[in-house]
Amino acid sequence: MSDSGSFPDGRHLAVGLMSGTSVDGIDAALVETIGEGGNLREIRLLEALVHPMDETLRTEIFALFDRNDTALDRFAVLDHAIGEAFAQATLALLSRAGRNPREIAVIGSHGQTIRHVAGVPGSAWRGSLQAGSGDVIAQRTGIVTASDFRSADIAAGGTGAPLLPFFDRIMAARFESPVAFQNFGGIGNLCWVDAAGALIAFDTGPGNMMADRLALLASGGKLRYDRDGIIGAAGRIREDIIDRWMAHPFFALRPPKSAGREDFGSDFFAAEIEPFLGTGKDESDAVDLLRTAESFVARSTAAAYRSFLPSLPRSIIVTGGGARNPHIMHDFQTALPECRVVPGDEVGISVDYKEAEAFALFGLLRLYGLPNTDPRATGASRAVSAGKLSLP
Repeated sequence: MSDSGSFPDGRHLAVGLMSGTSVDGIDAALVETIGEGGNLREIRLLEALVHPMDETLRTEIFALFDRNDTALDRFAVLDHAIGEAFAQATLALLSRAGRNPREIAVIGSHGQTIRHVAGVPGSAWRGSLQAGSGDVIAQRTGIVTASDFRSADIAAGGTGAPLLPFFDRIMAARFESPVAFQNFGGIGNLCWVDAAGALIAFDTGPGNMMADRLALLASGGKLRYDRDGIIGAAGRIREDIIDRWMAHPFFALRPPKSAGREDFGSDFFAAEIEPFLGTGKDESDAVDLLRTAESFVARSTAAAYRSFLPSLPRSIIVTGGGARNPHIMHDFQTALPECRVVPGDEVGISVDYKEAEAFALFGLLRLYGLPNTDPRATGASRAVSAGKLSLP
């Protein structure tokens, strides 16, 4: 693979860190890049792990997701606490890999998104807030840290999301085109690339966010997600509710666009899901709604492919937790029979650690002052070298 630009020659190690919308752990990836002749020739995932998120810290993060009077105080404290957790994840990763921090050129840390106000490109109503102090990570690990990757794109007129298409464009060289990369994290996002290098990328709407919350209800608080689709297998799909959810205005917006908890989080849950749970939040109702949410994710995503792409891709490479949900994958393939829907693990792209791997690369590019965003995905006026650098 190759990428334009003056990428430094030789081998470089970097760590990528990521915590998603579900806040179920910190993904940490050790990545080696190989530069040759000013081009990026290879990216290799050497080691990866999920570092558990302390339950008290997780509770505090979720308290920030919903507005309250102490939110600013909570953020000020949690920014440092999450930085400490990300630093611990880095050190655990390096210990497992048998690496010394002095060998690592940079850490690229996405942090934990607390707020993401997407707006539209160029508007005043845009912003994104990630917790996880890069200064704390750098001090604790002794490694230069790049963090807060979204702000620079927003400053350049973009929405600050999605960021992964820059990485997907590089990965696309492995596949017959056009190819699409679909991530089903808390939020879903796609990146479509054709043979000429044309790129279309945007958030498709909810990924696992709704289903995860319903899994907690359906399991009586025992499960945070529908592991192997076991809960959903007992549910029935409510077509009337899917039709209702599909009327959400987000789906009619043209790309580039991004979504977050502000669109499909607690307010959506209260207005569009709780009324169907019954007064006692019956677990059988939650099971039906869970299966409905899984099908809704697949169908709303497929609808975005048909509405906004110039042609359907030959293959769709799926990553994120949704790639391990058999109902989402089955319904997604059923909705797009013209395409080959395949989990990333089957074609050499990590289902679980792709995002962390990408942020390791973004950190390296930021360290060397090279672009690491794609304005075609975010709506920015230009590509930027995004991320704030913190020195140890």
